[in-house]
Amino acid sequence: MRMRAGAALAAALGLAVGMAPAATAGSATAGPAAAAEARTVKVTSFDGTEIVTNFFPARNLGAGEQAPTVLVGPGWSAPGDRTGETRSSDAGGVVGTGTLRDNGYNVVTWDPRGFGGSGGEANVNHADLEGRDVSALIGWIAEQPEARLDRAGDPRVGMAGGSYGGGAQFITAAADRRVDAIIPSIAWSSLTGSLYPDDAYKAGWAGILCAGGMAGTNRVAAPVRSSCVSGATTGTMSAEDEAWYAERGPGDLVRRIEAPTLILQGTVDTLFPLDEAVANYERLRRAGTPVKMAWFCGGHGACASDPGPAGHIEKISLAWFSRHLKGERRTDTGPAFEYVDNTGVWRGASRYPLFPSGLLHGSGKGELQVRPGDTSGLPTAARPAAKAVNVQIKAPRTEGQLVGAPRVILAYRGEAEAGSPTTTFVYAQLVDERTGVVVGNQATPIPVRLDGRAHLVSRELETIAWRAARDSRLTLQITSGTALYTPQRATADLDLRVTVTLPLTRPAAPVTP
Repeated sequence: MRMRAGAALAAALGLAVGMAPAATAGSATAGPAAAAEARTVKVTSFDGTEIVTNFFPARNLGAGEQAPTVLVGPGWSAPGDRTGETRSSDAGGVVGTGTLRDNGYNVVTWDPRGFGGSGGEANVNHADLEGRDVSALIGWIAEQPEARLDRAGDPRVGMAGGSYGGGAQFITAAADRRVDAIIPSIAWSSLTGSLYPDDAYKAGWAGILCAGGMAGTNRVAAPVRSSCVSGATTGTMSAEDEAWYAERGPGDLVRRIEAPTLILQGTVDTLFPLDEAVANYERLRRAGTPVKMAWFCGGHGACASDPGPAGHIEKISLAWFSRHLKGERRTDTGPAFEYVDNTGVWRGASRYPLFPSGLLHGSGKGELQVRPGDTSGLPTAARPAAKAVNVQIKAPRTEGQLVGAPRVILAYRGEAEAGSPTTTFVYAQLVDERTGVVVGNQATPIPVRLDGRAHLVSRELETIAWRAARDSRLTLQITSGTALYTPQRATADLDLRVTVTLPLTRPAAPVTP
């Protein structure tokens, strides 16, 4: 059953409402709590910042017994789960704290610095701040009587969680070798690449994230506040703020990770699209780190097609921890790359990218009127635009899969009216005419110069996973605005010639749910 858009977004962001307190509360310096009891403490990080931390023992763990521990981080602006009873989310792509406890793991959650009851300011998962906070938690876990240890000071520990809680895993595992396995879901590689591609401000998501980050008693670093103001008023970030976000990786830090990593990403995630997962996956694979990547229909966005059988993400997550955290080497973790297409079929292969079998092509031309305020769709999802140049894409002769990044080549000429900006963006999106759905909910900004001269620009669109059949009816739209990004500010008439190619692959083998 599909999740309603609001509920899906809440699950993806990790928004916490009405959470009950843990069973007991105490201080990190008060000594260990009794075995098999939940408790909340404040752990002091490297710089004196106090981090609110919740410990939930594995289900039915007796006195004197130990289990591996999983750190589960919350989404941006949210405190850590205080119940220890959440269930896994198909839409958010995360395994629940209660599910982990049912399967023999202790669970630790926490309020990231700047959020909930923790001190400090949120620095968007900086390795030297939030990363070191989690390392302090790992040291605290090693002192808990329920925690299985590999050696003194080194607990058997994994990490899970989505979005902000996914990013925390990359920066921690890159620096702390005590992390034994991670499952980052709907996280990022580059914040500037995902939030500000080609200097196009992702206003739809930025408005949501800025509002959450600065709500209530939350405290965020000054560059977050200034970028939220400049983005809302001008559609741009200052060079200083952009450089600050660029340091909030994980980026090249991923190469340092040795812990086996299961990357989960959403095919309809418009905040952190599939390319963000691919970048992390490729770095890990080149480094020789055991890695698997799975694409599900969810994330930061609502699934508008068949999401496939329920529970698949939970299944592969538990298998990953069984093998790499519990050490049960006979556990089958499945193919190294899995994805679900728009028909709800899970498919698997030994690696990404898949072997190509050809290209689908489309070409066309037309005039696009660009006017201030032009927009279409929703702040978190592209929708078919009424105002666009439409290019039909030829269907394949035999059934295949479109798994990868399409490419658009745009030849254009246009001149801005007097007083209008001379640089702007148009947006490319793929529409499935049979369903009326924009593939992956994605729209890609394409920069244009309005100086009256002829120009040629080529861009890869966001990566997709879609079925291609002989009766497919796909259309590329070049539109003047989308609510995913800042509303149009320029005035011009553009003459366009458009060519698009889509990567066609043979269908990967179906995966049994």
